[in-house]
Amino acid sequence: MADRSEAHHADESDADLERALGTRDALLALWNPSGRPVSVSWDDSSIVTADDRTRLRLTQTHSVVHALLRGEYSGAMRRLAGMSSLMTVFTALRSVTLASELLWNVPLLTWQTVLADAQTQAVVMIADEADEAQTGADGLAGAIRRNLAGDRRQRILDCVVETATMQSQRARLGLGGFGAAVLVAALKSTSGGTLSELAEEHAALIVALAQGQAVTHRDGRLVVDG
Repeated sequence: MADRSEAHHADESDADLERALGTRDALLALWNPSGRPVSVSWDDSSIVTADDRTRLRLTQTHSVVHALLRGEYSGAMRRLAGMSSLMTVFTALRSVTLASELLWNVPLLTWQTVLADAQTQAVVMIADEADEAQTGADGLAGAIRRNLAGDRRQRILDCVVETATMQSQRARLGLGGFGAAVLVAALKSTSGGTLSELAEEHAALIVALAQGQAVTHRDGRLVVDG
């Protein structure tokens, strides 16, 4: 785990990146560093992990999701609070993107159920935070609902960026937390597994990302191969 000085330097680096590029391009730089995306393929039943810095960022994001799967709401908020402001937005971006992939072509009612579940989780998660955090969560929920209604269709990146732009760091905590909650709700809706099983699977993914090991997909489950 990074020490306090390393975390401080990471925060400074992300803040500089966002100032230089703007929120949208800064998020693209985190998503696809040096033009090399993380490769995921089921053809050979393995996930190929990326460079160390990218894997660290993905580990941070998925640790928030993992905490929610375990019902550790205060733990999820502590993880978000330990991130840079840009990384909280990245957490929302990655989480909502993965949720959208899970919910591709599902009825609108399923999406509405997922969003309602996510908002319930978010209220519990950010209960001890300032009202700004709830504003961030509500902002992203509203943006997703407007897109689903078809009034204004945006790419997920643009939807998240538009919500996050000019938000305070506190509001971005709520935005990141709600994004993670959307993924958890989508997993619950589509997987058929228990929360315990989902948490175990997510733990396998985090270990693989943190240690650079391979993750294989066997019998519908993700398993770490040492």
